[in-house]
Amino acid sequence: MIWLVVPVAVYSVGILILWRILGRVRYDSLSSSGSLPRVAVVVAARNEEKIITPLLGSLSLQDYPADLLEIIIVNDNSTDRTPIVVSEFIEILKRQSALKMRLIFNPFPGKKRAIRYGIEKAAGELILTTDADCIVGPGWVRAHAEAYRNGGETPAVAFGVENASTQGAVFGAGSASAQAEVHGYGGANALTKAGVAGSADMILGEVYHGPVKGFVSLLGMYEFSALQAITEAAVIAGHPVMCNAANMSFRRDAYLRHAGELRDDLPSGDDIFLMHAIKRGGGMIGYAGGRAAAVETATAVTAAALVRQRARWASKAYRYNDAATLTLAAATAACNAAVTAAAVASVISVTHIPILAAMYGLRLVPDYLIISRKLKKRGEKMRLVPFAMAELIYPFYFMTVAVLSIFPSFRQFGKR
Repeated sequence: MIWLVVPVAVYSVGILILWRILGRVRYDSLSSSGSLPRVAVVVAARNEEKIITPLLGSLSLQDYPADLLEIIIVNDNSTDRTPIVVSEFIEILKRQSALKMRLIFNPFPGKKRAIRYGIEKAAGELILTTDADCIVGPGWVRAHAEAYRNGGETPAVAFGVENASTQGAVFGAGSASAQAEVHGYGGANALTKAGVAGSADMILGEVYHGPVKGFVSLLGMYEFSALQAITEAAVIAGHPVMCNAANMSFRRDAYLRHAGELRDDLPSGDDIFLMHAIKRGGGMIGYAGGRAAAVETATAVTAAALVRQRARWASKAYRYNDAATLTLAAATAACNAAVTAAAVASVISVTHIPILAAMYGLRLVPDYLIISRKLKKRGEKMRLVPFAMAELIYPFYFMTVAVLSIFPSFRQFGKR
């Protein structure tokens, strides 16, 4: 029975290491020079008539030159009034702004093909993506675009690369010397500022949940905050493991170069498959951790919606071939499986309860530290009682999601 503590200890040490990495990062807003790139924001929307207007409104208020920005909304075979709502918004926008926003129709099935179709139609050299249920700040496009500016500094961005030797340096916290401190674009072994600004192939951004309602939403927010913290720390450490299409950008040529590696046989996952492809190719991936680059997303309000969404996310893990991502997934799964097994054993015999308590204690502190850091970053506080409750049930929730992710019916897109 005591051996079940091992995977929990390994998981906890890993989380503490990532937490320490986050503690050594400071996102400075640095001055920069050089021309801004042409940008296209691509959003796929299917049956989003009730929620897409706030996103359209936030996109229309971007602090970015209108002649360098286009917004492409791809109607992904909606059966409701989504294209009508978007068209009406565009007509009003034309009378108020010079910003180019257009609606196109996906002739293929599925969100993945919708995004690709939008990118193929885009004129921008830089692509930003988000989801129809998100809201972006007025500086969102600029925060991403400035990370790609040629010949200037990269403000509020930390970088990490998988193949440091191919890049000529180690970025972020990829080595012990670089972990001393990370300021914006890099660390102790960073390339020149001009070299960094011209080298990024993909930038990941902060995603956070909007107002939460009830315990289920809090559980989802705590889990999502942990995932975001791990995403950020892993990029800085030079081993990106996750990303979220709700807030990411990439060079259009990099996307087209790797489009054949995005697993068209799966209905989703083009974001992480693209990240893995860029990583395998020796490309550089950065993290825009500044407040301006953040995106707010809606939160699941029912247990069924939360489990279905997470099962869809987890279903893609069986197709990954990235060592760092698989290592993280295996460590997390082993930890939660061990706690679940210990809980079952404790029901059978109370003599196992002390071991179960020790396992919960081992993971509680690292989880608290890394989640509370992410919440503090956006001005929120940890609610201790809901957090403790979430920690108690999380292993069972995790294992439920893992089992359900095997079944095709739980991999489908669903509403919150």
